[in-house]
Amino acid sequence: MALVDHDSWDIEYEGCERLRHQLLVYLNQRQQCNQRTTSYVQLTSSIQTGIEQLDKDLKHLKVVLDNAITWETSPEEELQQRRIDWDRLTSQLREIRQKFANSAQSNVLAASGSAWQDQDLVSGQSNSSRNTALDVEALKQRKIEMLAQQNEGLEVLSATLSRQRQLATQLGNEVDDQNNILDNLANAMDRVETGVQRETQSIGQVNRRDSTWGYWLVIIALFVAIIVVIFV
Repeated sequence: MALVDHDSWDIEYEGCERLRHQLLVYLNQRQQCNQRTTSYVQLTSSIQTGIEQLDKDLKHLKVVLDNAITWETSPEEELQQRRIDWDRLTSQLREIRQKFANSAQSNVLAASGSAWQDQDLVSGQSNSSRNTALDVEALKQRKIEMLAQQNEGLEVLSATLSRQRQLATQLGNEVDDQNNILDNLANAMDRVETGVQRETQSIGQVNRRDSTWGYWLVIIALFVAIIVVIFV
């Protein structure tokens, strides 16, 4: 009985690649949109959601890779290539995040510069107040994102522990089955050994009986010879 298959790398990796490619398409489309349009807002939301999902998928992909290494479900060369692919995807995710952050900062600076040119000193002071409020809001949003990432990390850790516990239980059942097979084999060997000993004893008794008949034949032959010698 073999252990269950723990390797789902190909499916997980292809999903991450598709999501990465879609994020790049969204970023290119977003750069071509005006930041005040509905399309720009929708693309921004889609990119943020996609980045979070890709980060979560990469964490789960790392769990799959670690399980494959632990249980040695693939050749060492393939595992090495998977490590390289995972590192490459992680690096590409960082690049996407940086590109998204840079584009957001550029749009904010561009909007601020345009507003500054169109406003007088009083308007400039009002813009400064709004920018301060925007910074506070951005800080709150960042804290919310950090808490969400921490929660995702805890969920991934919980899933990993649950998976490891399940694998340990399956391994324990496998060991119990193998022990039962060994016990049955030992009992069968004991029965065979007992039968062999019994048959060996029977053969020894038959051999002893056969040798006794030989002695009697020799005695009878000598007795006949003596009688013949006496009467002849």
